[in-house]
Amino acid sequence: MKNHKILRKCAFSLFIFSFFFLGVSCDKATLSESNAWDAVDKYLKVNPIYETVLMSLGEVKFSPNKDSRELSAYKKLAQEGYITFEAIKQKKKFLSKDSILTYEVKLTDKAKPWVLNQKKNQVEVKSIEYQLDKKDEPKIELTGKKSGKVILNLHKANSDFSILSEDNNPHTTFITQTFLLNFKKDKGWEVTKSKK
Repeated sequence: MKNHKILRKCAFSLFIFSFFFLGVSCDKATLSESNAWDAVDKYLKVNPIYETVLMSLGEVKFSPNKDSRELSAYKKLAQEGYITFEAIKQKKKFLSKDSILTYEVKLTDKAKPWVLNQKKNQVEVKSIEYQLDKKDEPKIELTGKKSGKVILNLHKANSDFSILSEDNNPHTTFITQTFLLNFKKDKGWEVTKSKK
């Protein structure tokens, strides 16, 4: 009977010790390079970072001299198969060397992956996407017991539609982004916010 009580006490003590030890170790919020990468990667799959440009559809008028850059961009997109670009009419401006050219612009199926928002005569498309490069070393900083931040360089990936836009960061091939993270016992590290 005595041995039985001693065994029960030992088993109970072992249970309490295990529970305390596992509870403490599972709750440990160590922010490593590996779990920082995983958290940022998951976040960017749901919240990609990109730049956009608006593009006109339907009957679009161009002045060959004034709109030469835009006109050549539309012609290139037509050559690449993203749009159809058909000349409808040409009108000479009164007392001017320039003309007004009118084209019918339509999107093709090839443009679908880049389209974000579409209206009757206008479409918003991705021009630049910013992507993770695992060769870069993240700067990791714990800001609390269960919070931290990761600073990473995201590399530019231009879409074919980038020829329609002005690059917001023309003198670099990447942007530096800060990701704020929180640790949750059941989910681990998660990004809560990102900012430049």
